[in-house]
Order: sequence, then C-alpha cells, then structure tokens
Amino acid sequence: MAVLVLVATSVVGAISYRSTSARLIAEVDDSISEATTLLAGRGDDNRFRIPARGLLGIYSVRVLNVRAETVNSSFEVDLPVSDAARSVVGVNRGFDQSTVEFGSERFRVHTVGRDAGAVQVARSLGETDRVLRDVQRRTALFVLVVSSLAAAVGWLLASTVAAPLRRLTRAASEVEQSGDLNVALPEPGRDEVGRLGSAFGSMLGALQRSRGEQQRLVQDAGHELRTPLTSLRTNLAVLRRHPDMEPDMQERILGDLDSEVGELTELVNELVAVASGELADQPPQDLLLAEVARRVAARVGRRRDRSVVVEVGVHVGEEASVFAPLAGIERAITNLVENAAKFDQSDSEIRVEVDGGRLTVIDHGPGIPEDDLPLVFDRFHRATASRTLPGSGLGLAIVREIVERHGGTVSAVNRPGGGASVGFELPVQNVPTSATPA
Repeated sequence: MAVLVLVATSVVGAISYRSTSARLIAEVDDSISEATTLLAGRGDDNRFRIPARGLLGIYSVRVLNVRAETVNSSFEVDLPVSDAARSVVGVNRGFDQSTVEFGSERFRVHTVGRDAGAVQVARSLGETDRVLRDVQRRTALFVLVVSSLAAAVGWLLASTVAAPLRRLTRAASEVEQSGDLNVALPEPGRDEVGRLGSAFGSMLGALQRSRGEQQRLVQDAGHELRTPLTSLRTNLAVLRRHPDMEPDMQERILGDLDSEVGELTELVNELVAVASGELADQPPQDLLLAEVARRVAARVGRRRDRSVVVEVGVHVGEEASVFAPLAGIERAITNLVENAAKFDQSDSEIRVEVDGGRLTVIDHGPGIPEDDLPLVFDRFHRATASRTLPGSGLGLAIVREIVERHGGTVSAVNRPGGGASVGFELPVQNVPTSATPA
C-alpha cells in the first residue's frame, strides 16, 4: 500500500507541478505580450524608444540591429541572444519566445522581428521559480505524509487480517506435531479469512470423525475376527490331538473348518471393501432399478438354489431411473437378497419389490427382534438369535453406506404375517423413457 500510494501521489504531484509551471509561464507570456503591444505603440516603424524603468519596471527592453548586436538596452544583465531569437532578427513581424538562463536566474524573452533588427522584451522568472519551488516542497511533503499514512494503515490491515491466519498456521503446526485434531481455532468471521477458519474447523471435524470411525472399525473387526479364528484354532488342536478319531467326527470338524474359513473370507472381503474406500470411488450413472434387480435376483437364485422373484410397482413402472454406481447398487441388492436367504430357511420364494426408486426385499423368516430394528444397519451388529449363523455383520452396513452416499434412505420393518421387509429408496431421476441400464 505504501509503494502504491507513493507512486500514485508522485505521479499526481509531477502532473500538477508541470501543469502549474505551464500555467505560470503562460501568464508571464501574456503579460510580456501586453507590454510589447504597449511598447510598440510608443514607437514608429523601426525606431523604438526604451521606456523608463518606472513605467515598465518589471520588464527589460533591448533593441537589436540586423546583426543581432545591442543598440539600446534597459537589461540589467547582458542576456545572450539565443539561436531562435537570431532567426527572427531582420524579419518583419517575426516572433520568438523562449526561456534564457543567466547564472542562477531564468528570464522569459519575447523577440519581435523588424526590418532594421528586432526588439526583445524580457521578464525575470524568479518569482515564478519561487512559487514552483514551494509547490515542489509541498508536493514532496504531501507524498511523504500520505505514503506514511498508507504504510501505517496497510500494516494495521495486514496485522488484522494476518492474525487469524497466524492462529490457523499454529493450529495446523500443532496438529502436525501432536496428531491431536482437537485444537483451538480462531472465532469464525464473515470475511474470507473467517470462512477459511470455518472450513478448516469443518475439515478437522471431518478428520476427527473419520479417525473415530476407523478406530471403531478396527476394534469391531478385531472382535469379529476372534470368533472364527478361535474356532479354527480349536478344531485344528482337536485334529492334532486325535489323529485317529472316527471318520464321522473328522468329517464334522472339517466341515466346521470349511464353514469358518468361508465366514472368515467373507468378513475379510467386506472389511476390505469398507476400509479401502472402494464403495466411494465408483462413478454414478443413470440406472433402471428394475433391470438391475432382475440381474441380481437371477444370479443369487442360481447360487442359492432359491426362487427370487422381482415385482415392479405401478406408480412409476420399469422406466424409473436412479443416479447411482452400478456396481454399488448391485452389491446393495445382492446383500439384501443374501441376507433374506440366510434368515429365511423355508422353501418360500424371496420377493423383491421395485416401485420407482424404492426397492424392498421380503422374506418369510423369523423377522427381526424389535430391539434390534434400529440397529440392523450398524456395522457388525448381529442379533443374539443370529450369532450362530454365518455372516460378517457388514452386509447391511454396506447397503446403508452405498444408499446414503447417493441421497437415499434405508428401512427395515417386520411383516404382519411373518418375515421382514428390508430395503432402500433412492431419488428418481427425470430421464427419457428410452433410458437403458449401463
């Protein structure tokens, strides 16, 4: 700010000085022209009489012959004749005006050409130069004062703006050194720096929540991994101690081992999907939910050897489109159908109802205990009655993460006739009816 104001005021001062100087010189020229006119009226043709100093006291008059030599003069100093003035000597009605320096003083000289030579009328610029020097001093003082004030105001503004930035820098350094995300931040304001501080605080809050979720995920995963690992270790110890056990007993233990390995594999796969961010990296696209549900139903039905039927509602129909990742929606529907097949041990068909952006999987199992209904979509939550069944406890949590990431909601209720209805709803997109799934 100081440099900008210094440059700006210096430029304005220089322009003002030049304008003032030109104006003062113009005024001097006007006064000399008036004196010259008066002088010309006192003479005839080429003969001029030098007036007394009392009549034109501030002016000096000099008569030159055709050789530019002084014939008569009232000049107090012998001013040199400039080349421009010599060019009008002997030229009738020739005219020149110029500034001549003699010693430390300047003179404004008008030369009027005549057939017999020329007449010069001069006036000292000492008074004008004193005015200009005073303008210079005042301008320099004004530039210095304004630049100093600008520097002070700039320092004050910079300190005011930089103070919260310095506090943010200290907070960032503290987070880097200690790893503690719970640090004191400056009070948020309405300006850009305040919004930066607010965004920084929101970022720290998001990091803190992410760290908390990671810690809970690790703790819950460790707890869930202990069960299949303990079972594997126990069965292996039994096999070592009793190498000659009955074939039936050995077959049962091997079956348990195979089941535990399968459950452990499923749990590890689900953990990798949740912890690696795989679910968040999939690009969304327009999907026909009914078509995706049919593909998933056919695949799970073949794998489970179960009848999985897809029914499309009448409100929006098969043309209902949602904006979500294909792989993620397929995984969410697969987890819902697999979950229903796991708990529904009957031979009844599993029904998948699609109505607009809503998808519901209906089974004929034992239902969900009322106390567990609000918790079924939490990570690693498993009802007491289902802890003996295989599963990672992450299937429905993955469904919720996929759906809520794309603006949807999940739901789970018990059916009056038995069984449960578990599903989700996504916003329906306004797309042409000719849209097809990717």
